[in-house]
Amino acid sequence: MYLFKKLIYLIFCRILFNVRYINKNLEKNIDRCVVCSNHVGFADPFIIYANSKSLAIMAKAELFENKLVGGFMSFFGVFPIHRGEKDAKSIIHSVNVLKKNKFSKLLIFPEGTRVKAGERIPAKLGAVYVAMKAGVPILPVRIIKNNPNKKLFTKVTMIYDTPIYLDNSKIKDKEYLKEISEKLMDCIYSLNEN
Repeated sequence: MYLFKKLIYLIFCRILFNVRYINKNLEKNIDRCVVCSNHVGFADPFIIYANSKSLAIMAKAELFENKLVGGFMSFFGVFPIHRGEKDAKSIIHSVNVLKKNKFSKLLIFPEGTRVKAGERIPAKLGAVYVAMKAGVPILPVRIIKNNPNKKLFTKVTMIYDTPIYLDNSKIKDKEYLKEISEKLMDCIYSLNEN
């Protein structure tokens, strides 16, 4: 597993993209959390995975339709979520991932899909709900591609921010979930290299 992660790092963070990490220590200093990032390209999960410890990843169920690909992803802690519907099984699995291991992190893209640079869509409520249910903070991350029009061989910056701690007593308050989800995305998109 260690060698595979190093290979992923070499391919995605050095060869295909020149990745620079800002405030990476904020991720290393926290044991359990939901890592929430904007989603600008296909390589985002690889870039985050390659430089994180004990990271599980929530991914769209369509990626698991090919059994070989699905099995490969499952081996590395990737699990499916059915977008656009209430997927209680995946939510329960997400919470269990965070509760069962003292040093586990879970990557969720709150917008639920890739979003082009300069655009933004409303966040789904799942990331905040899972964090509250598991009793863990959210770690905001922003991915910035130097040249958004290039799919490969461009500089990428990953900026980490301080963890967001939530009021878990409000887990049934849908308005609170919406408010925090939007504040989370405000936080992510406000992160800049300067």
